[in-house]
Amino acid sequence: MAAPDRFIAWCKQEQASIEQQLELLQAGKVRTGEDIGAGWIDTTDESIERARARLSELNDLLTEAGTATVVKPSAPAIDARRATLLGTGH
Repeated sequence: MAAPDRFIAWCKQEQASIEQQLELLQAGKVRTGEDIGAGWIDTTDESIERARARLSELNDLLTEAGTATVVKPSAPAIDARRATLLGTGH
């Protein structure tokens, strides 16, 4: 399978997963929260908005009319991250 085909397959799989999460969040079957130090607060509404935004981005990537663009990180940033992951960075 070529790289573009794998990317499209990944996008579709991610899209299905997010749609399922969104359905559970909207139905109230799953809730999200955050510990702000003074107790947990409900962040379900924010999670729903993030899921909708991610679905929109995936839709843009999967359609020819989409407006999403993929930006390749600069080589020095990649090299610095790789060095950090390998334990050779400063």
